[in-house]
Amino acid sequence: MITNLVTGALVAVSGRPPVECAEPGRHLFHDLGLDSLGLMETVTALEKLVRCTIPDEITGQLATVGDLRDAVYRCASGAPRRIAQAEEYLGGHTSLHFERAARFRAASERLRASALDDSDILVDLGAGLTELDYVLRAEYGWRGRYVAMDVWVDGTFDLDTWRPARPVGWYAALEVLEHLADPEDLVRRMKESAAKGFVVTTPNSGVMDVLAQDPTHVTPLDEETLQSWGLTTSLHNFYGQYQDGICGLWRKD
Repeated sequence: MITNLVTGALVAVSGRPPVECAEPGRHLFHDLGLDSLGLMETVTALEKLVRCTIPDEITGQLATVGDLRDAVYRCASGAPRRIAQAEEYLGGHTSLHFERAARFRAASERLRASALDDSDILVDLGAGLTELDYVLRAEYGWRGRYVAMDVWVDGTFDLDTWRPARPVGWYAALEVLEHLADPEDLVRRMKESAAKGFVVTTPNSGVMDVLAQDPTHVTPLDEETLQSWGLTTSLHNFYGQYQDGICGLWRKD
């Protein structure tokens, strides 16, 4: 299972074909084209997916796909259930990080401009590969506490029934609302619990056929709807068409 998990993470970050990312002898830098940030992104994603920590001294010695695979095996030997969940999640990802990065940058820019600081806690609902955390830290210099909420974390997380245990500073729900039958209900729950605010992204139904985009999409949304819920919105190019994505922000004040 770890073999497939490592291969999936490398494909997502490097953009190389799976057959190359699965070869133990492939060099992470020379063959797969990773740089130090790419390696950090890969290791961080794997650590969060299987809830383990690869020591810095081990990370600094990683050279090949086999080295990375062995490191994950050692740190995650006691987490087979989590590995299986993470592997199943990765199997559903077909796009690459650079193709998805625009939405994380849009959300990061809105959060930082709205005073997300290093003392804040950010809870990411439907966190996926935790790419928002990576972009915030690597590109925007944030050093606060990030909490990932997704089904692969514990196997039980359900956005339709989730209720926050206590207030936190910020929430993020990127590419989430369109998957819900009643997205306004999640917006209300975030408003009730957010001490400072939240950010969302969603496909723009005014530009693209949201239901045809993904079989799990059930609720197309547009700027007017998000604005009617009290969010300030901006349009972005997320999926290859002009202004096909929306980023929305809500602040407590």
